[in-house]
Amino acid sequence: MCAAKEIGAMNKAGMAAMAEGNYMNAEFMMHQAIRRAERLGVDTYTAKLKNNFGIILNVQGKKQEAAVFFDDALATITRTIGTDNKLYRTIEANLHDAQAGQA
Repeated sequence: MCAAKEIGAMNKAGMAAMAEGNYMNAEFMMHQAIRRAERLGVDTYTAKLKNNFGIILNVQGKKQEAAVFFDDALATITRTIGTDNKLYRTIEANLHDAQAGQA
């Protein structure tokens, strides 16, 4: 299996684990996917994975940790494809949600 498909499979497995409430496995799978994507140098995809990791953390109430991942993903998206796109707006909304939960 090529690296991109492996990363996609880990992402899918991580999000499925989150949906099942298996947060430990969800975090593990997403962390592995992020590490592999970073090694490949696929910044935009890494940002998407960090957004998903932030979602996993946010669902658990780990708002501050989630905000760090969302913020990092936003910075990457801003640098790579700009701010006028759906991905940027989605991550920005997730960041605002996490920050609102911290107040």
